[in-house]
Amino acid sequence: MTYKAIIQLMSGDEAVIKSMASQISNLRTALDNNVEVELVCHGQSADFVVNAGNKWGDIIQKLLSMSVKIVACENMLKARNISAVQLYPGIKTVPAAIAELVIKQQEGWSYIKAGF
Repeated sequence: MTYKAIIQLMSGDEAVIKSMASQISNLRTALDNNVEVELVCHGQSADFVVNAGNKWGDIIQKLLSMSVKIVACENMLKARNISAVQLYPGIKTVPAAIAELVIKQQEGWSYIKAGF
């Protein structure tokens, strides 16, 4: 059985982002890497997903190397005048984060709110 977890990141707070990265790493370790993870970024997490001046590149690279799918909400991007080409390489988009969370949970994915 492969587990599936959808993780919601709504914050740009350093402590929350570091906690999220640790939680994902711990989850993968506990489940012997037998877990598919999608990180859905919206709300105040815009700085986490934008390439220019991104201070989270090391964390993003680590997550991507663990096959974590990172997606950014197009509504968040539009509200901040950010285009998809401005995203950190490897980050994809979804039309609406809230809909992505509902869809994945309906498909049986476990929901986790990042941070604390």
